[in-house]
Parts: sequence; C-alpha cells; structure tokens
Amino acid sequence: MGKQHSAGQQATGLIGRLSGKGGAVLTDAAADDLLAISGLSRKEVERLVAEAYRRQGYQVDELGTTTGESDAGMLLTKATQRVLLQCKYWKTRKLAEMPVRELYGMMAAQSANAGILITSGSFTLEASRFAGYGRIQLIDGPRLLAVLQQGAATDTCAGHATDAPVRQAPRAGSPSR
Repeated sequence: MGKQHSAGQQATGLIGRLSGKGGAVLTDAAADDLLAISGLSRKEVERLVAEAYRRQGYQVDELGTTTGESDAGMLLTKATQRVLLQCKYWKTRKLAEMPVRELYGMMAAQSANAGILITSGSFTLEASRFAGYGRIQLIDGPRLLAVLQQGAATDTCAGHATDAPVRQAPRAGSPSR
C-alpha cells in the first residue's frame, strides 16, 4: 500500500511539474519526467492520462471492469466524439501493427469514432501506416509528455481540478444510463 501511495504522490508531483513547462525541446527536466513516466506501471499511467483528458473536458469511462479485460482501455467522450484509448505494452521498446489493428477492432465494438494508443516505447512504420488509415492516434513517450503537459496547463488555466472518479462505461449494445 505504501508503494501505491508513493507512486500516486509521484504522479501528482509529475502533473504539477508539467503544468509549469512549455517549449518543444526535450529539456533535462523533461527527460527526467520521461524516465519517471516510464518507471510507472501501466495502470498508474492510465490514471495520469485519464486525469489529463478529464481536465480537457472529456468524460472518462473505464472499460473492461465488467468483462474482466484488464487492458480494455478507456472511452473518452466529449460532445459527439467517442474515443477509445488504450495504454498497451508499457515496457515494450517498439510496438508493431497488431495492437493497432486490435484497437481498431475494439473501436468498432464500442462505436468509437477515433482511437488513441499509448506506449512508453515507439511504433513501427507499419503500425504508423495502419493508424493513419484507421483514425488512430499513436502516442509514444515524448508525445505522452506533451499530452500530460496540455492536461496540466488546461487545469492551470481553468483554476480548478476535477476529482471525478473514472466511471465504468456501459458495454456496447447495453442500455445507456
């Protein structure tokens, strides 16, 4: 429990540091933040990402808690947007095309009109090509840092944080709430 608490504090501190950074160059501090992010578990990164998108006005619903799929991802909704987001193969150096194809299939099952796949590594050329055809955004380590910075900056501009918990999304085909 102590390890989870310190990881949560580390993640909270990371968001705080990110909110004060701008610039497109990978500074020493940004490199340190990338190392900190890559040291987190996939679930901890999912919590950070969920909070960053929540701060940008998205409703974040966790998928898979009823189906038992621990890596089903999250459904982000905002107006007419339905975006399926997954953090996959967190410690993998280079992600190939297959996880991108799997996300594309899950997008259809969840009636999502776009997808986001996040990894701490990078993506192969084949993965990038398929993502371009499938309305899927690929986010690697440096881009993840930018997403977290944007979420933290949005929160700083808004002047408040939303502490709404991640909700469980209804399964596709089930009645909405």
